[in-house]
Amino acid sequence: MKTRFVTPAGDAEVFLRIVEETETSGTVRPERFKKMMRENRGIVQLFSPFQPPEDHLERKNPVIVALGDSVTAGHFEFTGDPVQLFAKADAGLLGEEDAIEITDVRECYLEKFREKLIDYYEQTSVSVINCGIAGDTMLGMEKRLERDVIRYQPDLAIINGSLNWGKECGTTEDYKKVLESVADRILDNTEADMILLTPNMEIPGPFTASHSFLEERVEIIRAMAEEKKVCLADAYAAWKNYEAAGYPVGALLANGINHPSVTGHEAYAEILMKLVRS
Repeated sequence: MKTRFVTPAGDAEVFLRIVEETETSGTVRPERFKKMMRENRGIVQLFSPFQPPEDHLERKNPVIVALGDSVTAGHFEFTGDPVQLFAKADAGLLGEEDAIEITDVRECYLEKFREKLIDYYEQTSVSVINCGIAGDTMLGMEKRLERDVIRYQPDLAIINGSLNWGKECGTTEDYKKVLESVADRILDNTEADMILLTPNMEIPGPFTASHSFLEERVEIIRAMAEEKKVCLADAYAAWKNYEAAGYPVGALLANGINHPSVTGHEAYAEILMKLVRS
């Protein structure tokens, strides 16, 4: 299903301008991945200006894996009243053709990022694997890390998993421990450059964690990127600047809670591209 939610043109224009003006990148850049994108010309080695790989195989297309929740998976607005929809789901009354949320992967930030990479590196190909699962938490992402990330041996790993952290998940300190575990396992078991991505803002409601503060998890992500010497894509900073300028956060949330609109996904992709262009 295609998303129909549209951020008003004025708000979208302001937000994307704020994204451009906001410092959203840490000090580290994905240099190995950038080198692969530059050298993978999509032609046989005979015509390549670069040295062949040590294994003498044809060059491998760079692989990006994004680990995340519903935002990464490409979920947008609800198909009706969310309370009624979830009640129907709990009662087992949803049919095969029923849907609670619109899923439009074509408009998610990962696809937009891939398109921008193709425009920027015109002579190469790049593969993306979307490992976003709606409703998942960093605890769930840690459990499926081998299956969904490590086995693909990505060249770039994007971690975007801070929105869902309910009371059952534990404390903010518990979040820090599991995020560190995920980061360390990827760094220890792959050669991937890593991007830690801070989230979009959310509007507190019945489907957001009331005991836990998102900004605390954002600070953990920022500090960990610096500590681990990995890339930081700080989307949250741009959202906060947009809010501070007096603009409505809800205009950027397709479900009115925590799913960014197409404009929000475009912003994510632009923030990721800042790491590549710089």
